Amino acid sequence: MSVSQDKRFRDEWESAVAEAYADELGLAEITPRTRFGGDAAAADRVAARVSKATNTRLAGEVVLERDSVEAVAAHLRERAPKDRCVQLPAGFDPTSPALFYFHSASGNALAIRTLRTVLPAQPISVRGAGLEGEREIPTTIAGFADVYMEELRRLPECEPYLLCGFSTGGTIAFELACRLVAEGRKVGLVALFDSQPPNTVPLEKIASEQVEIAGRLRELLRRIGVDVPDTITVNDDGVVDSLREARVLAETLGAETLQRQLVMFARSVRADRFYRPGYYDGELHYFNAYVDGDLISHWNPHARKVHRHGIDADHQEYSIFGNADFRTIFTDVVREAIESLP
Repeated sequence: MSVSQDKRFRDEWESAVAEAYADELGLAEITPRTRFGGDAAAADRVAARVSKATNTRLAGEVVLERDSVEAVAAHLRERAPKDRCVQLPAGFDPTSPALFYFHSASGNALAIRTLRTVLPAQPISVRGAGLEGEREIPTTIAGFADVYMEELRRLPECEPYLLCGFSTGGTIAFELACRLVAEGRKVGLVALFDSQPPNTVPLEKIASEQVEIAGRLRELLRRIGVDVPDTITVNDDGVVDSLREARVLAETLGAETLQRQLVMFARSVRADRFYRPGYYDGELHYFNAYVDGDLISHWNPHARKVHRHGIDADHQEYSIFGNADFRTIFTDVVREAIESLP
């Protein structure tokens, strides 16, 4: 399945439906507007696959009636359980290696699925705690890690753990690696993609949550060509409609969801900057596309060894994951980690 930067899926529901459509219909490229167009038997197979992937019941009749990826996803979104952050893929095999990918400041962790056909491990997305309104959004890296540690404990045995993440997600992966090792569990891989190097932003220069929220909202609106005043909120006239029309926000979502997404962003960014890492007694792989190379050395005191991999890409998940060099290097790193497992 091909996903260009202007055709990204906005949450796990659209991504799960898109994957099922691509596999069942043999489509090379999928967007949220892609229509099903299959028969009843194919719709039943898609429904079964999506139900298994999302743990949310979906009938074949709904696939035929709703038709498009985004419409089927909207149906799922309205009925889905809200308490799971770890998103197990369809056909998850607890006896095969699994790669856990932790969310960035957006709260989403969907981009890793674009690598599912090349990775030698099952990619498992971990979306942001509180993104669905199921709990208060944490304010620290430790708070996010508390939620995910509890979910990891409820999963089938996944040792040695393979952990990775983009930006804030890499920091969360690092914190979890430290905790897992402290509990006597084995970690086979920790990979960070353009994650914030520690101790690089003076505490007094870290913006408040409200400043981060306002800045993020202005950025989203400016990206789609909206004239933005100095002060603006999600409840101001035209904000939600503009983001819906630009397909930044799903049609069925409103100001409450948008505000939650902004809080997720602000708290993740601030948590990252306040974080003071411990020590991981293992090797760290750092993939650098945007972060100043000199700053990466700030990770050196926090791991036994830091391997650096330079990538010619933007500071954006789909840009990094679409880079051919990244795909080759990261696939090799994951494969070597798996082959070294006892």
